[in-house]
Amino acid sequence: MTARRVWIVGAGKRVRETALPALATLPGAFEVAGVLARSSRELEATGRRFAVRALSDLRAQDLAAGDLVYVAVGKDAVPQVLGALARFDRSCLELLIDTPVLRFKHLRHRALLDGWARAGVAEDTVHLPWYETARAAAGEVASVVFDRAAYAYHGIAQAKALCGARGVLRARRAGMDGGRARRELELTLDGTGGLARATVLEPRDYSLGRVVVAGVRGLVSDRLEASEGGILLAPLLEGDRCVGFRAGDAVTRLAPEEAELARGDPPGASVTARMESMKRIGFRRLLLSIAAGEGAYPIEAGLEDMAIDWFLERFGRWRATPFSDLRSSFARGLWGAVGRLG
Repeated sequence: MTARRVWIVGAGKRVRETALPALATLPGAFEVAGVLARSSRELEATGRRFAVRALSDLRAQDLAAGDLVYVAVGKDAVPQVLGALARFDRSCLELLIDTPVLRFKHLRHRALLDGWARAGVAEDTVHLPWYETARAAAGEVASVVFDRAAYAYHGIAQAKALCGARGVLRARRAGMDGGRARRELELTLDGTGGLARATVLEPRDYSLGRVVVAGVRGLVSDRLEASEGGILLAPLLEGDRCVGFRAGDAVTRLAPEEAELARGDPPGASVTARMESMKRIGFRRLLLSIAAGEGAYPIEAGLEDMAIDWFLERFGRWRATPFSDLRSSFARGLWGAVGRLG
């Protein structure tokens, strides 16, 4: 199989510390065609130096059929970057765009996400490698608590992925003492039509946070409280390197390349405290999904997560209706028109 050429738009921390390390572990599937940014410079990552070109210098002949374009720029720069790419024929190009895809006020630019052969979201949290272990130990997931272990729209994507949910039915956010907050999500499950619940306790602090998964077989957590009876989800270590996860009798192992991406965490770190390395592995798995032709996280799912987060932050509640659910073309058109007025 010929490696797909990847054009990266953006040269920030996300590109240096997540995308390029993950791409470096898949040399047979992807090769970096070039890195583009607002201006030319040099970027160093994965022991290599990359010459960063100005996006304005990109030419149509640079983008060969079948290429992947990964956009990882600041939220407010997304419409401008998508507009710059729109001057090219995108019908043979696949777009991978970072979260939150578009800010709510930029929904009027939704059409810039069309015209590609395929488009998806680089939501690596839906592929965190410990999910499989937690589900195997807990059984069908009824509820999950992310205690300082999830952030904004990412937390919504995490809840859907871990619970096997199709979408969010309703959500609410309430303030707590000490500047903290609690989010409650009611999720509709794939296939069964049943419901699951997710709770996100804010603010995020991966070093102190924990995840609690409740399923038909019991409770699983990477930090069990003294009063809790449950199964400990723990990294499986070889020396100081994480090579997999264990929760009771459930054991899963990382691929060797994934274990390399997990290097650098303290041996005693919990699963939640390893979030940055887990996201590198998640990004790699997302790339493998693209290479297999299955695509990334769907655009409409990413926009849904962003919109729910926006409503919760401003109004404290959200419910799926034709007016609020961005999976509906009516809602996208409505809020896009509001954005134009703004």
